[in-house]
Amino acid sequence: MTKFNPIERIGVHKVALTFLTEFGWIEREQPISDFGIDMHVEIVQNLIPTGQIIALQIKSGMSYFSEENEKSIIYRGQKKHLDYWLNQSLPVLIVLYNPDSEKSYWEFVSSSKITELEKGWKIEIPKTNILTLSKEKITQVYSNPNHYTTLNISDTSHIGARRISAKILVESTQAKSKFSMKNMIPSIVEKLKLSDYYGNERIRENFKDKPADIVFLFFYDGIQQVERGLTFCRAIWNNKNCKYPLSPFVADEVVDEIEIIWDTNYSAFTDFIPDNELPKGFYLDNADDVFKKSKIIYDILNKELSEYQKKGNYKKLLSSILFLQSDLDNLNNNPLNEGFPPLECQYIDSLISGIVVFLHNILIIANDRNRDEKNVIYLLKDYLRAVEEKLPFYEYERKKVN
Repeated sequence: MTKFNPIERIGVHKVALTFLTEFGWIEREQPISDFGIDMHVEIVQNLIPTGQIIALQIKSGMSYFSEENEKSIIYRGQKKHLDYWLNQSLPVLIVLYNPDSEKSYWEFVSSSKITELEKGWKIEIPKTNILTLSKEKITQVYSNPNHYTTLNISDTSHIGARRISAKILVESTQAKSKFSMKNMIPSIVEKLKLSDYYGNERIRENFKDKPADIVFLFFYDGIQQVERGLTFCRAIWNNKNCKYPLSPFVADEVVDEIEIIWDTNYSAFTDFIPDNELPKGFYLDNADDVFKKSKIIYDILNKELSEYQKKGNYKKLLSSILFLQSDLDNLNNNPLNEGFPPLECQYIDSLISGIVVFLHNILIIANDRNRDEKNVIYLLKDYLRAVEEKLPFYEYERKKVN
């Protein structure tokens, strides 16, 4: 008959009680096998759950203390568990419970702390990492406000205000917690207020050594979301003395005079876009067709404009544009509108969309009887110039995604 060994269950309960009674955190044991995750704990600050969650793997028994050195206990594990832990969206804490001393020791699992072996891997768990004494140290995995990368800074200042905007890529462990984000955002705003980046020399001369009047932040939790423009959070700070404040949204909450909005549709779009992404072959075939037709229409319109400039026959010019109405409408309603472009074709899609919009705008102004000849010709030249600037870039970008 197999003997019952309660040590494993004792260890799980001892660890849970430490988080519950010593830390005052919420502990949730995982009743269903979760491939090496025994428990989740949620950090609580001032009796308020923060949404900052840590995954735990708990090992109980003296066999886990059989290998050690002066400073550390050596834990060895299987690679299948390591791969799973390293790909977790949550930080993973491994905890060893010693039934003789009734002490638990811990370490966060990360690539920098792992030594991979021919069979399995190992990690050194410091003997100083005694669980009951480590509340503040463990909390620091979320309390560091620097878990982000600034991808892009833009200076969109005008004569009345110095305005800085930035795209911020946030580590997934932080992005999932509003508490973490509200800790991070003021720190980012403070840094960007003193940005030394200026959009041009005129702005530099106007605002040199002056802090920003407006800081506008766009937050993303993955590169694909950046490419798709899918923010999970936006924040804006306006200097209270700014004459021209920016108010692009109604804030969900305000932290340190910073307005914050949580983009609630983000998750839906994150799933919806990949599900409706056009196949690469289909997309490129149709993009090439749209480009070819756009080039033909551009050449025709450019030729008609040249004729007008030589002979001044405005009615003939309008007639020539309206003759292309069916072609321009078909171009505007092309198959690329049936879904989203593949991620690697984002820039191509931006170029194609711009070309089609400018060409179709020519049809709109030609049909507008309230516009005089001077205005139509001015806009026609402007739209054709914009198309001309974009056409060469399509062929260049197209070669990059073959």
